[in-house]
Amino acid sequence: MSKDQPQSIAITLSPAQIDDVVRAATRSRAPSVSKLLGGFEPVDTVDPRLSRSLQRGLSILACFGPDGEPRGILELARDLEMSPSTTHRYASTLVELGLLERCPKSRKYRLPGT
Repeated sequence: MSKDQPQSIAITLSPAQIDDVVRAATRSRAPSVSKLLGGFEPVDTVDPRLSRSLQRGLSILACFGPDGEPRGILELARDLEMSPSTTHRYASTLVELGLLERCPKSRKYRLPGT
């Protein structure tokens, strides 16, 4: 590498480390990102001012880790305590928006580019 070319450095942070950085930068006492997206909570424990649909969609996205492993509808539904039909509807919407993609061979879902 020549002296004129800038060096490239990559750092991988865990969700907990990202939360620490964001909270420190904003000096926020708000719940952490991973806690908010960590999974779907039963309806009776959700703040009525919040969108349950948005929380469900984000919870599906949060199920996909950095390992890029595809996940099936039944697996997602079980982990999120949602019905398979509801999970499929949300996953289909996320695919249509380009936030998820469906593997043609396995018919499982994954994050784009993984």
